[in-house]
Amino acid sequence: MIRSVLGIVGSIVIGVAGAWGTTATAGDVGPFGPSLGSKADVVRAFDMKVSGAMTAEVKGKKGDEKTGLVGQCNPTMFANFGIIHESSSYEQAEISIVSKDPIKTGMTGDIKLDKIYVRFSDLKNVERRFGGKGVLKLTVHDAAPGKRRMTGTVVGTKLEGLQKLEGKFIDVTASFDVDFSCGVK
Repeated sequence: MIRSVLGIVGSIVIGVAGAWGTTATAGDVGPFGPSLGSKADVVRAFDMKVSGAMTAEVKGKKGDEKTGLVGQCNPTMFANFGIIHESSSYEQAEISIVSKDPIKTGMTGDIKLDKIYVRFSDLKNVERRFGGKGVLKLTVHDAAPGKRRMTGTVVGTKLEGLQKLEGKFIDVTASFDVDFSCGVK
């Protein structure tokens, strides 16, 4: 039951990625993340490298109007958040994580993830999606009001292609530095 719910929730983050209508600032994010349908301009730095069935490197930074935080991380529930980079309204790259176990406020270290989803879409509206298990390695997780910050890396190996890409695999490493935390102290 919980696994099917996680699959649905993870699909929601990915499914609404093309519908982001508003951009929130760090002050607007709230304790758990931006509201559904919004992305938050709180990503200081983002670097995602993909190899395997496809290769890509995606970089973003705060203020580029392309890179943002999506989803939520409530420290008493599961985590379901990601980073999206939009080159245009049609070209997008996104990495999202799902954890059935909570990521507690201020927690650092290696956190097993139930799912990592990586999604690319292009001008031809071709979407390439991959998913699988991985690890979130948090090095900084400051939840103090006005100082919120999380840095770390998401690592996934042999993420399987979804839908028409079944049987194809990628590896992903995505480092990030965001003005965000799972909850506020």
